[in-house]
Parts: sequence; structure tokens; C-alpha cells
Amino acid sequence: MSLDLSRFHATFFTESLEGLNQVEHALLDIEQQGHQQDVMDAIFRHVHSLKGSAGSLGFAVIAELAHEMESVLDRMRQGALTATAEITNLLLRGVDTLRNWILAAEAKEPMVAAAGSGLIAELQLLMQRAESATPHLKGATDSQPVAKGQQKFVVVFRPAQDFFHSGNDPARFIDALAQLGTLESMADLSALPEIESFVPTTCYLAWRITLETTSTADDVREVFDWVSNCSALEVEPLSEAEARTAEVAPVEAVAQKVQVAAREARRDSSMVTMHVRTDKIDELVNLVGELVITHTMLRQSARDLDAIKDARAVSVLAQLERNVQDIQERILSIRMMPVSHVFGRFPRLVRDLGLQLGKAVELKISGEQAELDKSVIEQLIDPLTHLVRNALDHGIELPADRIAVGKPSGGTLALHAEHRGGRFVITVVDDGRGINPERVKRRAQEIGLIEANATMDEAMMYALLLKPGFSTAQKVSSVSGRGVGLDVVSENVRKLGGSLEIQSREGAGTTFTINLPLTLAIVDGMIVGVAGERYIIPITFIRECLQVSAVQVQSVVGQGQVLRLRGDYIPVVKLSAICSLTVQVQATQPVLVVIEAENRVIALQVDDLLGQDQVVFKSLEANYRKVEYMAGASILGDGRVALILDVNEIVKRYASIRPVQGQDGHRMAAA
Repeated sequence: MSLDLSRFHATFFTESLEGLNQVEHALLDIEQQGHQQDVMDAIFRHVHSLKGSAGSLGFAVIAELAHEMESVLDRMRQGALTATAEITNLLLRGVDTLRNWILAAEAKEPMVAAAGSGLIAELQLLMQRAESATPHLKGATDSQPVAKGQQKFVVVFRPAQDFFHSGNDPARFIDALAQLGTLESMADLSALPEIESFVPTTCYLAWRITLETTSTADDVREVFDWVSNCSALEVEPLSEAEARTAEVAPVEAVAQKVQVAAREARRDSSMVTMHVRTDKIDELVNLVGELVITHTMLRQSARDLDAIKDARAVSVLAQLERNVQDIQERILSIRMMPVSHVFGRFPRLVRDLGLQLGKAVELKISGEQAELDKSVIEQLIDPLTHLVRNALDHGIELPADRIAVGKPSGGTLALHAEHRGGRFVITVVDDGRGINPERVKRRAQEIGLIEANATMDEAMMYALLLKPGFSTAQKVSSVSGRGVGLDVVSENVRKLGGSLEIQSREGAGTTFTINLPLTLAIVDGMIVGVAGERYIIPITFIRECLQVSAVQVQSVVGQGQVLRLRGDYIPVVKLSAICSLTVQVQATQPVLVVIEAENRVIALQVDDLLGQDQVVFKSLEANYRKVEYMAGASILGDGRVALILDVNEIVKRYASIRPVQGQDGHRMAAA
């Protein structure tokens, strides 16, 4: 019977990529912290497992490179090699190559073996140098001397019944064992069921093997190392096995003892993770969204129920509401992932880029276990990568320049994530040179963004940095430029319903703060009424709501209307004008919703505040077309469609009043 191994590929790809990420992080840790035996052992096990899995599934190219890396790692854990920059670079290149091959195989594209031939040659050369320098270590560990002469072992190998389910084949291991010497094997058929109960995909056999070899017991065990969690194994010298009173007993004893352990290990693993296709989760989230909409409609219809006469129905609806909310929270939590999935790629980036630029940079990561919606995390990779590269290239100075101004020679880059007030906040902080206001102003004047005699405050400086194509870089860099691409970063963050803020102090460093919603599926919104229509403003952007008299809203010639609020002048924009609606009656006491994004504030004038609710976000662009100033839409409890405002876009467009002084000396809110 030949197994269709392709059905095991998806699990192999997922687990191998996760393992390579752990290997990469561990190698960087070893390089920075020095030799740690437990970390080295973990690295070795990951690569060893990858080699075995790839070989059993027919990915010979991957198995060959993993084997060469494994040999180097074995010498490192023995102490024959140390994690120098040269060796670490070599192994990291191996990780990159393996990752590229796995991704190619996953995409059903050819794996270019030539891409790893030079790397394999370098690894082999490194091994030759290591073995010539420490020949006593060849084929042995520090605690296990090299075996001399032939010796015989009895190997009892009993795979678990679901051994085939992970793409394993016992014959491969017996063949690998035969390469260590000469063997005789005897199959144990005692677990075979009656023919009517036989399942072809179940492994019923066990083997008792006598092996004559010059290898050690550890070498024999290593053959089965990567399937140790789904098989029972015992290796002992033949003399000890012969001393037993019965030959079958050891087999059964080992089987019973280790099979229980393997079963428990598999049970523990299933409690930790379970791989599910993301499209299935997305479909489930969409269905929960529809359930929330239906529940909202039902709740709206039930408002006319009498609390006494219809007490039973009211009670059932309350229970339903609790259940729907619990289901919604549980389902959304499935899609939540720790932000470490993004942060985890930056230690390698900072190391490699620091070496390339000749800068010593310490990366500090905190809050990486804070969770965020998977769909948001995936779209954060590019913006964060740009900010990190930007900080290293043009934020942090060269060691000599830092010493000249009294700083430590090595710079610091800090990434931090946290939940804050219903939002997800990420900060990227460097202790570099900061942003030079005069350079920004001069560059803005050169390209015509501001007039030659214009004044520029801090808020305007940050707004200029986010203009498309704006850069203060004195020369073109292959890495980044302070300001180049920040407009793209800001735009990507806006598409996620978030905002980008900048703070900088010349000579001390720069902080970029990204504010994001926790999920894109459900929005906490304020429902407002304007000219008979309903709109939703995401709660996270609302600073406050207030009703004012008409005299509190003043007009500025050529600038529109402003509201004086606690000493500041805030631009007032009628939502009806933004949405091109016809207003029949002029409000004598306007209702204003003060919204804030990217350190800029405006007040939206609406007719009514209709309440706060959780609404299901539906993309307009994906289902209809892009609508200016609108981020999406939702269905309300009465079945009507309400548009969700794109607060970032509105603030960007309308918070454009230049900073001027009021009659009492107070400054009006700037763009």
C-alpha cells in the first residue's frame, strides 16, 4: 500500500516554518548572550526534526541542507565550535534558504537546489576545519566517548497506531538504522486485529531489531529522535537483553510503558495548538457578524414588548443577547494573535542592517504577547518594517558621531505594544538624532509646500513629514530616508482604521506611535443623525460630544467656522456638507462630536446623537466601490444601512486651518 504523502504537506509546511523562526531567534540569542546548552539543544532538535520530516516526505533538497546544518550545530553543542559572527551568518543563511524552499514547495513552485550548493560547500568546509582542529570530538559528545570495535544492541521500536497520519513510514527508519551496521529484524504481529476490524491507515506492527555496529547507543536513538513523541523505543546492549528471562516480555513492557507516554504527549500537544485553515475562520467570523446583525434586528423589534405581559419573551431575549455576545467574543478571540508574529522578524533585521551600516544597535522588545486581530497583524508588517529600517538608517547615528555628542556608542531601538483604552498601541522609539525642524522647513520651502516666510510649529512639521515624497535625506540611501515612505506608512495605518503620530526631540530621538482598533470585524460606534440619514462614528476617535449655542461657533474669514473649547479653537465641519446632504433647518443649538486622529482635532456638526452600539463592519470597496470619507457600512437593527465614517480621511482633509492667534491671544488648532 502506498500512502498519499501530499496530504501531510500542509502540516509539514506550517510546523517547519514555525520551527525555522524559533531557530533564527535562538541563534541570535546565542550570538548575543553566549553559549546556552539548552538553547543549543533546542536548535539542534528543530533542525534534526526538519531533516527527518523533509526526508520522509520526499523533499530531498531540504533534507540535504538541514543535514549539513545539523552537523555544524552538533559540533556547536559539543563545544567544538562557538557562535562567531561568521558561523551565525552561515547558519542564518541556511535558515533563509530552507525557508525559501519550503515557501516554494508550499506554492507548488520548483525548489532551486543550486541556491544552496554554495552554502552546503561552506558548511562542509567549516566541518572539515572543526574536525581537523578537534578530532577527538568526531562522532561523539563530551559526555559520550567514541565507541571502539563492534558491539550489538537490541532495539525495540513500536510506532503509535496513528504513526502513518503524520506521513511517517517505519521502513525509512529501519533503512536508516541499517546504515549504521548490520541488523536482523523481527516483526511483532501480536497487535494485528481480525480482518474485519483491520484499518489500512493504522500501524499495528512493532519491531525487535538486533544491530551490530561501531556506533554508540546515542547514535542509534538519534535515528528515531524526531518521532519520539509518536513511538515507543528502547535501545540496550545485547548482553543485557539476553539476561532477561523472556525475550517477548521486554517488547511488551516497553510498548505498554512508552505507548502511554506517547499517548499523553499527543494529548498535551493537541491542547496547545490545532492548525485550522484561515479561510474557515474568516467564514466563521462572517457568520457571527450576520448573527450579530440578526440579533440587533430582533432586539429592535422587541422594544415594544411589555415587560410584565411578555416577561418570558424578554427573559429569553436577554439570554440570547448574552449568548450572542459570548459567541462573538470567543470567535473573535480565535483570530487574535500575539503581536510577536510581527515583532519576531525584527531581531534578525536589526542585526543584519546594523552590520551593513556599521552601527551597534540594541533592540528592546516588550508587550509582544499582546494580542491583535490576525487580519490587522498581517497588514502591519510592511509599515513596521519601514519604520524600523528608517530608524536604523537615518535615526540612529554612527558610533563615532554618538560618542562625539556624549552618547553611548551603541544605539537603542525599542518596540512596544499594549492595549490602551480599547485600542491597540504600538510604539517605535529610537534614541538617535531626532528630526531637525530647520531642515524640514527648508526642504518644505524648496519643494513649495510652504511659503518662504511661513512659520512652522511642531504639528505642521509632523504633517509635512507625512506628505507624499517628502524627504530631508541629503543623499539617496538603498535602505530608507527619514520621511521617504512615511506617507505610505500613514496610509496603510489609516486603511486599518488607525492613526500614526510622531514625536521627536532633536538630538534625543524619535517616537512613532500607531493606534489601531483591536479588530476590523466589529466596530463600537456612535450612531448620529444628519438630514434624516444615519452615520456611524467609531467610538475610539471620539474625544467628546457636546451641545453648544450658535454664538459659540465663530467664523474665520477664508477659513470656515471654529469652536472655542477650553482656550483652543477647533475647526467645525458640518457632516451634512461632507456627505452632500440638504439641510432644511439651521440648528440653533448645534450638536458637535469632537473627533481626534493623528494629533489633529475637528468638531463634526450633526443633528442628533442616536445612541451607541456594536456594529458589524462591511467593506464598501470590496462589495461596492470606494466612497469618499466612508470606511465601510453596517446594517442597523431596523434593517437600514448606515455608513461608517473614515475619521482619518475627514480629519486629514478638514483639519487644515493654519495656526493663527485669536483676539485673546489663544492659538487656533493647527493641521
